[in-house]
Amino acid sequence: MKTQLINGYWTATSFTDRLNAALAELETKGHQIIEVQYTYPIFFYSALILYK
Repeated sequence: MKTQLINGYWTATSFTDRLNAALAELETKGHQIIEVQYTYPIFFYSALILYK
């Protein structure tokens, strides 16, 4: 299994766009998404994508 980390600052909209783009790219390349974990402390968004 592999991981990819996506980070965003200030706005959830730009973070969501980056996360969706990363997920779409992984699926296009034939990877299977296992899990997506989110954290969102103040003014910072992070997601860990676990895939194989």
